[in-house]
Amino acid sequence: MPLKRVDVGKIFNGMKYIVRLETENGTTATNERNDEASYRAELVFKVKVPKPHKDIDAISKLNRHLPDLLPSLATMIQTAKISPVFDDLYRLKVDELMLGLHRLDRLPTRHNFYDCETLLEMQHPETKRRAIFIQSDMDVDTDGSDVDRVPDIEGASSTFQPSTSYRWPKATNKVSPLIAPREAKVKDLEAELAGTPTPARKTQIQTAIHETKAEIGELQKFSFLIGHADPFIVLPGSMFGANRGGPFATSVGDYCVVIHEGALYPAIVGDVGPRARMGEASLRICKQILPKANGDFRAVTELKATYLVFPGSADKLMAVPDLDKWRTKCAKLLEEIGGYQGELFTWEDITKPKLPPATPAPVLATPAPAAATPAPAKPVPSPASPKPTATPSSAKPAATVSPT
Repeated sequence: MPLKRVDVGKIFNGMKYIVRLETENGTTATNERNDEASYRAELVFKVKVPKPHKDIDAISKLNRHLPDLLPSLATMIQTAKISPVFDDLYRLKVDELMLGLHRLDRLPTRHNFYDCETLLEMQHPETKRRAIFIQSDMDVDTDGSDVDRVPDIEGASSTFQPSTSYRWPKATNKVSPLIAPREAKVKDLEAELAGTPTPARKTQIQTAIHETKAEIGELQKFSFLIGHADPFIVLPGSMFGANRGGPFATSVGDYCVVIHEGALYPAIVGDVGPRARMGEASLRICKQILPKANGDFRAVTELKATYLVFPGSADKLMAVPDLDKWRTKCAKLLEEIGGYQGELFTWEDITKPKLPPATPAPVLATPAPAAATPAPAKPVPSPASPKPTATPSSAKPAATVSPT
């Protein structure tokens, strides 16, 4: 008899699925075995695409300190515009789902799909300073290397990349330890290419050789931000490029302030990330917010991280991070959107060699005053003795004295 049965479950990435088993009467088993349509699964993937908003009350529920930290925020949000980047971001997410439907295990999780609450373009009415307001979560970026400052790589994750979009010419002839394994990889690929790979594999090898050599060239020529040492954020590629022109165009090196709970952290836009992902900061920022954060453990799970980006504020030249300068610049930019309350965090430059503790000068013991040596007593003449009778033949004897 025909029947219908509904089961609900989840696949390993947390996505919920509903299975409806339906049967219907057919013909003979021989006929149905030869008809592919008689035994099939139909997949309907339903996704609710969120709407952006500029509701200060709703935003304050995610970050309750915002109205106090940024006194002019409520006023600026009233005249703010929803950034077109928001719609672009979720359109790209849907495109990603379309391309991945044949591999359900590779689809983004529900958490990663809904990673942006809102994205606003704001401008202060008096100073005309522009700012981009992003409410999101915070994943961890461990990328970047700079052998001139730090020879070792710390906190690298499985997705580690040695370079960041923010870079500057190397200042020393130190060789990155990341070059040798890449040179070895090129040799292995060239050896495989010298064999008889299939045409498809040959193309893969040639691409890999080209990309690896390019990476080696970058490591020889440039220094980059360091994930575990430098405070920076990552913005999706959809926020950059010619299609994002205009007064709110974002550039690598733009200054920004990361706000979580009651703290304000100065930073810069340091890297360009995947086009359909929002909410990522360097390991340095993440560990300051959550000490146990690492490449596999995000710092802020809920949409409670605020990113305030100042478009057009980047310095003309990228250079070695100057954290004191970054803080000063961010403080000035905050003042230009109405000021801020609380303390703007001060980063310590952990890439600088620590000076050895000063050795205290030896304390010389003050010699005790020497005991007074009694002056020798003056000799006292002995009681007078009867004078001897002088004789012509004897000399007058010397007077004899004895010490008392």
